[in-house]
Amino acid sequence: MREDALSFCLKKTSEGGAKLDEKLKVILKIQSIDIRLDEIRREKERAPKELEKLKQDLDLLKKAMEQDLSTLEELKKERRSVERELEEVEAKFKRSKLRLDEVKSNKEYQAVLKELEEIKEITNEKEELVIKWMEEIEIQEEEYANNSIRWEESQKERINKERQFTERMRELGKEVHYLKENKAKLSQEIDGDILSSYNRLRTHLRGRVVVPIIEAVCQGCHLGIPPQQYNTVMKGDSSQICPNCSRMIYWDGNESL
Repeated sequence: MREDALSFCLKKTSEGGAKLDEKLKVILKIQSIDIRLDEIRREKERAPKELEKLKQDLDLLKKAMEQDLSTLEELKKERRSVERELEEVEAKFKRSKLRLDEVKSNKEYQAVLKELEEIKEITNEKEELVIKWMEEIEIQEEEYANNSIRWEESQKERINKERQFTERMRELGKEVHYLKENKAKLSQEIDGDILSSYNRLRTHLRGRVVVPIIEAVCQGCHLGIPPQQYNTVMKGDSSQICPNCSRMIYWDGNESL
């Protein structure tokens, strides 16, 4: 629990600066507890969002891997189809080549040669297609491997974060229990009306609701207060309220912050 404001005020009092009354010391202690409780609440809200973001990233990677496998299967299917066609073309080429020994005329011989040339062209096209699909498959396999590595790393990170989150929540739970116990004790030491006013201000205002004034300027809204009220606050009247933002104001004897 941090008590920066209170510690500073007490130090100034011991140095002969502004003298804070006991009820203001107590309310400052309560405020420091509430500020810390707010910090803990925000941390508790933030941590699950970070875990959820990790989970979403994992889900996206998993979908990407599933898409990679689906694309790989399609590419392999295309390659197998072209390879079957290539086998058929090569078989046709062999049959046509055997016919060269059987032809009986030059015209028929030339026709077989032309057929062989056409088959060679088709064979070259099919071989280029096979090479193309093999290259595509290699690229897709590399993409799948990279996504798999990223998924494994993200999974480890998520598990580690969950472990840290669980431990951190346990620590914060203990701290919250300690802070609330101290706040309950302090609340018994202060006037109920002052505590009610303080709680009401915390409901409507953000940040600190009990703030010092420095050179007649409220450190909550950073607006000036009337000179007469400033003099009253400097005399140690802790019941003063800022006319601009309604925060509780006090003078801590420091004019150089």
